[in-house]
Amino acid sequence: MRYAVALFVLAAVTATFTLPSDGAQDRPWIVFFHAEGCPDCAEIEGLLDGLTSELPETAVARYDIADQKSLRLLMELAAAYDVETSSVPVVFIGDEVVVGAGRAEEFELRNAIGACTIHGCPSPLERAASVFFPEGLLRLGLFAVLFGLLWWWQTSWSGRP
Repeated sequence: MRYAVALFVLAAVTATFTLPSDGAQDRPWIVFFHAEGCPDCAEIEGLLDGLTSELPETAVARYDIADQKSLRLLMELAAAYDVETSSVPVVFIGDEVVVGAGRAEEFELRNAIGACTIHGCPSPLERAASVFFPEGLLRLGLFAVLFGLLWWWQTSWSGRP
């Protein structure tokens, strides 16, 4: 019985670290920040819809800056990319940033999306440590609790027949 429980705990710990969490393939490589009622945002959103219609749904992440978490993520990514943003729309594509709307920004978007489609791009979210920290902290906490329970269980039963 004791060994069955130990095997169960070991399986739970293994599953915790091997379950797919947020695989690199599922991470978006286009991150779009917008605001409701913003005409430039609507223009860029329409352009993005046309340029990404053939891409998987997970390739694009959209964030409304009315949400405080989205606004914090925008500020964190802007700092990581070393760009100043005082308005939206802002699009992070792999290693590129497009701020604003217009013909030049449309050209930049088309080039960046084309290059990433052909060569692949890292997810901009990889530069935002806060996006992944809570999950890692949760997994570490779960591992520590399971390890503590296993240690307690083993030491409490060691003197009994």
